[in-house]
Amino acid sequence: MKRAVPIACIAAAFAGCAADTGSPPLQRSRPSPSLVAPSAVLSVEPWGFGDADGTVLRTRRYRVFTTSSRPILVERLPAFLEAALDHYQTSLTGNGPRLPEPPTKLDTYVMATRPQWATLTRTLMRDRAELYLRIQRGGFAAAGRGVYRDLGSLNDTLNLAAHEGWHQYTQLAFRGRLPIYLEEGIATYMEGFRWDDRRPELAVFLPWANLERFRTLRAAEAAGRLMPLDELVRSSPQSLIATDQDAALVWYAQVWALVHFLHEGDGGTHRAGLQRLLRDTAAGTSGTRRLGRRSDPFAPYFGTDPMTLDPAYQAFVRRITAPGTQNAVTRGQSPL
Repeated sequence: MKRAVPIACIAAAFAGCAADTGSPPLQRSRPSPSLVAPSAVLSVEPWGFGDADGTVLRTRRYRVFTTSSRPILVERLPAFLEAALDHYQTSLTGNGPRLPEPPTKLDTYVMATRPQWATLTRTLMRDRAELYLRIQRGGFAAAGRGVYRDLGSLNDTLNLAAHEGWHQYTQLAFRGRLPIYLEEGIATYMEGFRWDDRRPELAVFLPWANLERFRTLRAAEAAGRLMPLDELVRSSPQSLIATDQDAALVWYAQVWALVHFLHEGDGGTHRAGLQRLLRDTAAGTSGTRRLGRRSDPFAPYFGTDPMTLDPAYQAFVRRITAPGTQNAVTRGQSPL
């Protein structure tokens, strides 16, 4: 089955960052006698949304509102989100300073059913809700809030939270905006994780551990369907989904590979440029927003244009998708 995460992102890309419409009011309900705070949780409170009983779990940097009654999701989600935020702040910055802390706690909603999610979406997004309601399986991030539903699979739900959580984080913590190919590419880079062998309740984030993106990329390379790099950075997922959903899925796989390429391809030649771009965009000094218009930072930060760099990028993709590389990806290790 094709994953739903890209479709969620495409819907969000149509709308951009929505205006803050406020959180749904908290409604007291009777606490569950079996509710136990996981180690990452500072407090647990009852919460009601409509006629659904739920829970608010507060961590150091998150408020998690959920109507899910699945114990494994409720127990693992708070620590997962905190670990994901650490991953956002450090995984691409090398030995330099962390990316900034969000200025406020990140409100994250995980609803048990799609009807609950749809009602919440209408409450939060108001006149823009219909755009987000096109998402059939997944969720979105807007105005610094994550709005998801329990997908039935723990890993699928947390994979969605890891991807959309990057958008949620940059919406709150970054003063500038990354170009869409890097914003989405980094979000896919943040998806990969495995459960710790010794402490299976803890997630270990491994950007290579992403078989969905890898397999899509490998199939596209084998079929000769990869975009040249200059076309990739000029394309957007919303324009592709309008004509060819498969092309949109390939686009996501390619921008996933692009972030890996910029981080470790060509012997790490481009890593410093990526680090500078992230820090400058966080600080609002990258020049990606001028007089309300966005300029592409590729050449200023990577020292060349996408067309010139395309042969090296394509060679990188062929190398990481070559026969025998899937075993390394499955382990979350670099196939290089």
